[in-house]
Amino acid sequence: MGLPILTVPEENACGCIDRAADGGECICSATGLVQIIGRKYALRLLFLIGEREQIRFGDLRSEMDDMISSTLTIRLAELEGAGLIRRRTFAEIPPRVEYRLTKDGANVRKSLFALSRFAARK
Repeated sequence: MGLPILTVPEENACGCIDRAADGGECICSATGLVQIIGRKYALRLLFLIGEREQIRFGDLRSEMDDMISSTLTIRLAELEGAGLIRRRTFAEIPPRVEYRLTKDGANVRKSLFALSRFAARK
């Protein structure tokens, strides 16, 4: 009589073990995105930039009057690094910088509206 065969749960690419009964997807890949959009002002920036086709830094600074410029710069860089917004710099005097949502940024923004509607029902 041999030892019983133990079945080991299969690891996902991220290293976690998927314990979902239906073999659902692991949500660990969303962790980095949630950390970025969970930062103070990040969601507000996503929604503000998404309301317009493009917006200049000065206009963002005016709209985000409770936010200091250095924090605005950091949040914009984080959103750009995550691929949610695109920064375009024009070689002008004074320098002109514009921001717009990327396709991924627009998709995330759209998904956040759905999440907001869900949260409002609770």
